Amino acid sequence: MIMNDQQDKTEQATPHKLEEARKRGQVPHSQELVSVAMTAAFLASFSAIVYQLGIEVISHSHWWLANADRLATGWNYLAVQAIHSIQQISFALMPLIAALIVATVLSNLIFKGVVFSLIPLKPDFKKINPIQGIKKLFSRRLLVETLKTILKGVLFAAVLYYFFKSHYLQLLAIGSLSPTDIPHESIQLMLKLGLSLFFIMLLFVLFDIWYSRYEFARQMKMSHREIKEEYRRREGDPTIRSKQKQIQRELLKKIAALGNVKDADVIITNPTHVAIALQYRPKTMMAPVVLAMGKGMLAKQICQLARKHQVPIIRRPVVARSLLAQCSINAPIPNSTQADVAHIYRWIITLPANKVISI
Repeated sequence: MIMNDQQDKTEQATPHKLEEARKRGQVPHSQELVSVAMTAAFLASFSAIVYQLGIEVISHSHWWLANADRLATGWNYLAVQAIHSIQQISFALMPLIAALIVATVLSNLIFKGVVFSLIPLKPDFKKINPIQGIKKLFSRRLLVETLKTILKGVLFAAVLYYFFKSHYLQLLAIGSLSPTDIPHESIQLMLKLGLSLFFIMLLFVLFDIWYSRYEFARQMKMSHREIKEEYRRREGDPTIRSKQKQIQRELLKKIAALGNVKDADVIITNPTHVAIALQYRPKTMMAPVVLAMGKGMLAKQICQLARKHQVPIIRRPVVARSLLAQCSINAPIPNSTQADVAHIYRWIITLPANKVISI
């Protein structure tokens, strides 16, 4: 049953399901994008601070070598100077650290947007389920990641090979340079190598962004049954909604029919909870027609309009309930009630003209 349900998931996820998944912290994620952003931030920030960092390192190294005899006098002095040197070099590295943090945050915000959820932090025993672990070993995502890693390793190895092949003379010459020239030459070579590897990473990040979104959309797919269940949860059962709409239409029809009360011959009540307005024209009607009817507030309004327009009101609880249950507006009364209604009409005919009654 589960396998069949998984195979039936052919429909794209609804916006509601995607929003619920986002609230749980389930969004597409591209580790390649984070890696390439950090690499770019490292190359840019390191090239900007490398000279100042080099000056700091050389300055402190020179001081330590020049004051080696003083440092040997005691551990306290050595510790104080070590802390001072570490602090100064750390301050010089702060722009690099800040750039890496900003690159990580921005890359996630650009790709995933603002996502805040504590649900991923909750313990989930399904994650330590050995069966689930075995399934992950043979998952499509792991296969793609494995192939991608192999291809990336091959391309990186090719770049390293051609880099060392074309720059091996410069690498060998570094050993013969003066101490002040070694950092400059080393940094230049490192930046060249870093940029070469960066462009390869950029190709992989474009693929990873596409595949992450594709895989997430595939996992979020829904079956027709799930879409119907979601619709029922959000909008209610279609049968119930149809019934509610029908009730609303009937109520609107009853309210609109209040304007016909002035043309009624008689109002039959229950006496206060039900009111039925009837009209009978022998030349055009086979039986009396219901002009308006209602319960509760509608019944009170019908009676108020009847008094206003001098329409007789007669209390016949049994007849009123029977008409309410069997009749509809603008339709003739059923045969089962015609005898009782005829008796009421015979009584109305005997009433004096222009005399309003309410009994």
